[in-house]
Amino acid sequence: LYQPEGGFVMSERAIVAHVTLAMGMGADVRARCAVTGWEPEGGGVRVHTERESFTADRLVVAAGAWAGRLLPELRDVAVPERQVLIWSRPLRPEFFRPGIFPVFNMEAPEGRFYGFPEYGIPGFKLGKYHHRGEVTDPDAVDRDIHPEDEAVLREAIRRYFPDADGPTLSMKTCMFTNTPDEHFILDRHPRYPQVAVAAGFSGHGYKFCSVVGEIMADLVMDRTPPFDLSLFRMDRFVGGATGGGA
Repeated sequence: LYQPEGGFVMSERAIVAHVTLAMGMGADVRARCAVTGWEPEGGGVRVHTERESFTADRLVVAAGAWAGRLLPELRDVAVPERQVLIWSRPLRPEFFRPGIFPVFNMEAPEGRFYGFPEYGIPGFKLGKYHHRGEVTDPDAVDRDIHPEDEAVLREAIRRYFPDADGPTLSMKTCMFTNTPDEHFILDRHPRYPQVAVAAGFSGHGYKFCSVVGEIMADLVMDRTPPFDLSLFRMDRFVGGATGGGA
């Protein structure tokens, strides 16, 4: 299925843009300051960091691979997984330029692969969902690249993208945070309605970050989001969720 209007988001640039806009609207951004926990306090919350504690009326927990650390209810349903990406030098670079080569998601006998045209970073980018099936601790993820990691991806390039089968230029490790059904969790906390949760994006969440932000704002401002969120309710895994939408 080809979608001509499909594309991709440069996540690093988008994050800078979002943070810059937020600061311009008065947000107090505390970078490189790990959150260590939180608890309800009155009708609000108290959030603890490695430096100090804060109180607030509302809280959004969007902690990525650390969601299960801050929300024990999600420890077994928002599970971090080690993921590895490769950039290979195309043998025919003219085939892998934006506008010629699309972003893709491909089902194959070996699993599901995804990739991007050559843009920003030199090379054809390829990854495999559930790369080697390695559940990980987000604070101790193996960032080293091993021959087995490269072999999984090089074999796919040789088989399905032979014109990209030049030398490996770089490889990187990241994490997915997977739910059992690989759908997001977007909901209010089951016991504390002043807390909203965005978690378990299962490797395909970032492109939705703007609308997820709008949904989280609606939930913590006691508004009903203009979307059907039933697919993303926490109570499909955890009993007693309050529900965030129709």
